[in-house]
Amino acid sequence: MAFDAVPDILLTGFAEDERTSLRDALGALGKASLSGDPINDPSSAFVFAAVYDESGLRAARASALEDARPWCFVVPASERTLVAAAAVAREGRLLLLPLVERELRRALVALVEDRRERSSGGAAFAGLQRLSASFSWLTKDFDVSRVCRRLAHLLAECGYYPGPGAEDECALALEEAVVNAVEHGNLELDSSLRSDDPLTEDRYEAERERKLADPVYGGRRISIELSIKDDTASLVLGDEGPGFDTGAVSDEPSGFDVSGKGLWLIKRPFDEVSYNDKGNKLTLLKRKPRP
Repeated sequence: MAFDAVPDILLTGFAEDERTSLRDALGALGKASLSGDPINDPSSAFVFAAVYDESGLRAARASALEDARPWCFVVPASERTLVAAAAVAREGRLLLLPLVERELRRALVALVEDRRERSSGGAAFAGLQRLSASFSWLTKDFDVSRVCRRLAHLLAECGYYPGPGAEDECALALEEAVVNAVEHGNLELDSSLRSDDPLTEDRYEAERERKLADPVYGGRRISIELSIKDDTASLVLGDEGPGFDTGAVSDEPSGFDVSGKGLWLIKRPFDEVSYNDKGNKLTLLKRKPRP
């Protein structure tokens, strides 16, 4: 089902400023939303529920369990314990605050897919035991969000990420890793160009677009190798950039934009994470959780 097929969305439990921000962001994407509660507003197709603490998460999970609609739990990225709890919640998707348009788009598409699967039933790749596949794209042609979402969904159907929240955390981690490979690997963009200053952000995006159009940079390839064997899945993400000093990578978030959440976000949904010596290849390993 296409992204544009997303119907009205119910917003519940949000602080006023964050509700306004989310409503504006949805409106910019052409999506109508309304504020209310799930019991008294049953007509909306999807529910976005703000979660600010563990009791709020428990209440949202209980409400989602009784509701036939797909839910998305919206959690502050700075609350790591809460993010971890929401990521393993099977009752809803996960979206982090502050909002990033690319992540909001991913959440919307995932909700549409949830609705479609609920009507059709069954996971196509449930029980898959072995898979070996290699993919590569020119950087200029690579749709980061869509590829990462599809890979996370495949791993979820295979049983590596039970519940939509865990699948979303996997998709976020993959997107963080691939964005780094694209922007700081193949395009060799300097992070110092990016800051909270809108003018600086505009310069960063302008330089990104310029390099994407330059065959020297946009013609470099992004590669992904996916392997599933028995109860272990591995992904190897590669770029053709000059690499970097892997010893300088910090587990701490350097910010909360898509390309700044850091290694801590990449590590969370995987059992093992490692770079090659050059720093242009990242290996992610996930073992299937026991029932």
